[in-house]
Amino acid sequence: MTEFELVQKVRAGEREAFEKWMDIYSGDVERFAIQYGCAPKQAADVAEETFRKLHIQLDSIGNEESLVCMLYKHALKSLTYVQLTDAPNETLFTFEEDQELHDQIVNIETGKKVPFILSHFHMLDDLEIAAIMDSSPERVEQTIAEASRDLGDRQLEKRIEFLEKSYRRLNSSFRKEQVFVKPQQKIQATEKLKQSISKKAVISWITGIIILLSLVIVPIITGEEYKKASAEKYVERLKGSFENEMESRYSELGLTESTEKEKLDYNYIRYGKQARDDFESMIARYESVIAKTGTLNKEKIEDEYGKIINQLELPSEMVSRVVKNSLVNDKVKSEEFMKGYIEQYDTLQQAYYMTFIKHDQIIADAIVDETFAGDTFMQNKDTYPEELQQALDGMIKQNIYPTFIKGFGTIAPIYGKNDFSAKIRSSIHKDFGGFFTSLESAPFVSYPGLVHSLGDSVDFLLDMENTLLSTTMDDEKTDMLKWTYSELFYEIVGGAEPNHIFGTDGKVKTEFREGWKRIASAGEGSPTALIMQMVISEMEVTDWIESESLKRLEAFDVDQALKLAKARKLETFSMSGIMLIEKGLEIVKFPNPSFENKVQETYYSFSSNHDLSVLKEVSPLVIIGMYFYANDQKDQETMWHLYSKTKNVVKLEEFINEWSQLNVNIYSLYSLRFDGSGETAGSIGFQRGNTLSVSPKMALNEDSVWEIEQIILSQMLVE
Repeated sequence: MTEFELVQKVRAGEREAFEKWMDIYSGDVERFAIQYGCAPKQAADVAEETFRKLHIQLDSIGNEESLVCMLYKHALKSLTYVQLTDAPNETLFTFEEDQELHDQIVNIETGKKVPFILSHFHMLDDLEIAAIMDSSPERVEQTIAEASRDLGDRQLEKRIEFLEKSYRRLNSSFRKEQVFVKPQQKIQATEKLKQSISKKAVISWITGIIILLSLVIVPIITGEEYKKASAEKYVERLKGSFENEMESRYSELGLTESTEKEKLDYNYIRYGKQARDDFESMIARYESVIAKTGTLNKEKIEDEYGKIINQLELPSEMVSRVVKNSLVNDKVKSEEFMKGYIEQYDTLQQAYYMTFIKHDQIIADAIVDETFAGDTFMQNKDTYPEELQQALDGMIKQNIYPTFIKGFGTIAPIYGKNDFSAKIRSSIHKDFGGFFTSLESAPFVSYPGLVHSLGDSVDFLLDMENTLLSTTMDDEKTDMLKWTYSELFYEIVGGAEPNHIFGTDGKVKTEFREGWKRIASAGEGSPTALIMQMVISEMEVTDWIESESLKRLEAFDVDQALKLAKARKLETFSMSGIMLIEKGLEIVKFPNPSFENKVQETYYSFSSNHDLSVLKEVSPLVIIGMYFYANDQKDQETMWHLYSKTKNVVKLEEFINEWSQLNVNIYSLYSLRFDGSGETAGSIGFQRGNTLSVSPKMALNEDSVWEIEQIILSQMLVE
């Protein structure tokens, strides 16, 4: 059991866990009481009383409060009222030097002594000590420095190291069983009695005064030396804290952090990688600062460290936070939550999928006759290798379940649609429910056909559309949601296999008509509603037999309409003209009267005197259209001028002499596509049916005019 798991069980009130936790910390509390000034028997009583009170008050301790800090806080409260007695004949340590330093520490003023002890012997940082003492980190740092100066010893750090070892050699008198029974006598007195000072303590006190006076002449320990040592110790504590954070979360996930070799092979778990990189970079920076200045701005570091640790927040932790503090009415914070939640989910899904791949035979054996019994698979978990067992336990805590994907024939870690997911939905703004729809119900299309019923598919579509219209996020997950949304709509209207939407009478089936009408009624501003209205109006004219818009519709048309809707320009959407699918990628589908008009207008403007400035920033698709329109007009000279002058070495006279008219009608094609992702070069594809051939190569000259570099006619002439 990891420390994280143990603490969770302690918070839940499990006695066995509390006893194990006492085994870890009882010695620390007992030593703290001795360092404060208690005799060993008193220290044991203090420790027993401290754990007793903490156990009683567990229910009142918030999840955000550190149990360790609360433990020391209770111990300190007990010590404040304990009667410290003088024991002149009792020597705790074999070595006189240890006893002397112990006595000196005991006699420091309480406000300085406690922070000093907690920092040097219990390795707590300033923030933790401040929480225990209800103080501030700055005040804690100051009192520790003052205590060090009061002790005034050049070899203080080395003497503390030896004394720490001596403390740990002391025998424990702590009785764990007494924590759970009512104490027969109280260890508290109504008031703290003044402690008498032993002869040895008096000598130590006098020695301390002499040394303190000598500080006026020779500084024994400088503030700079202390600050540097404190800064170095602080950095080491941060390192330990970060490793504990990583270890506890990986344990919760049931995963193992990737090795350096796995990272080099790109076969690694991404969870925590960025946090580790950021942390190591931060530590390197601040170690350099210590070397140069000897000091650190701990408040700034705590802020930076906190942001790094926030990167490790598990989806389950994020859910607890958002359920506790609902974001239903906060659209901005809901979107911020979704961004972080989905990123972590994707990372963990990938990690668990890698685990499934490692145990592919077990996964394959769980599929029988294209079916998967999830309950049986989980019931047999104890028979699987430990790595897979731990992963299965961990993934379920994050609401991820092994799920059989029909049509793909495999088991994948998929987000669960259950009360857990419903609770999250009810805690964020309704506009972002589409992200959960994509997680809970994927996949949506089974190539061809719909995975879910048509009615559910329409619900999913409209939910995702609402989210896409609302979100300002522009990342990989949003792009995936767009693709899922476009693909789903395309399949609802027939997709690559349109025949399944038609009945035996050749008309659109009734269930599809009803589904389409639901989409069409989605309201103003809905991209799919606009497209569906176009299709339905054409279908109704032909008694639901055909629609020209439906024939030309492709998935990217939906994406184009979505972009216009988000820009509040949906009314400009058309499946005519040239569509810019993405940067450098243009398409024109036929028939397309607006494109034909554009080609002819540009041709007549250019052919009059062949002024290339007329073609500046004109689409390469229009250039190709002009080339074939000039061919139809038997205008060889214009065709020649459309070629690149740097690539085309054929002179005009030679071109005219060798020219013969091409028997090519580009408007009989399904579409023309231009891929200019190279920005200054690209190629044009001719689509006829499901066949796409790439022929003309285009180049952008220095005047921003697209010119033809090469055309392979044989590919274009294929019918």
